[in-house]
Amino acid sequence: MSKDQDHPSEANPEEVFKKRFLEVMKQMGESTSKDPESVWMIGSLAASLLDQSKSPDWVHLKKSLTPEIYNSLINSFRTQGNQLAKDGKEKAAFAVEVLALSIIAPTLSEKNEPIASGDKLLNNMVQDSISFFRRSQAAPQRHN
Repeated sequence: MSKDQDHPSEANPEEVFKKRFLEVMKQMGESTSKDPESVWMIGSLAASLLDQSKSPDWVHLKKSLTPEIYNSLINSFRTQGNQLAKDGKEKAAFAVEVLALSIIAPTLSEKNEPIASGDKLLNNMVQDSISFFRRSQAAPQRHN
């Protein structure tokens, strides 16, 4: 066994990120058709962040983050995501993780083409999730 296999916590953080990023990208692609609730949650959280920051879209929000706001947001995502996972709220934890990975990806994309390509795709998925969420909010509610 290699050192990384013996002690996963000692693995290269960029490699750990890349592996999880690709796994989440795959899950996100599957969620689009199979799990509208997760897509809605991602859109809800991302739309809230857009509203708070007054950003017109997800890419602009990411580009406008100062180092202080970036660090605060990542720490908040870590805390919130861990608590949601601990509470068994897997879909909500997944939504937090998707947005965290999307926020982190640009910091690694210059060194890694698959992450750069995935970041663009994930930006589109997040923006589509925001649109899905906002359409659901604008749709008249049916009462039986």
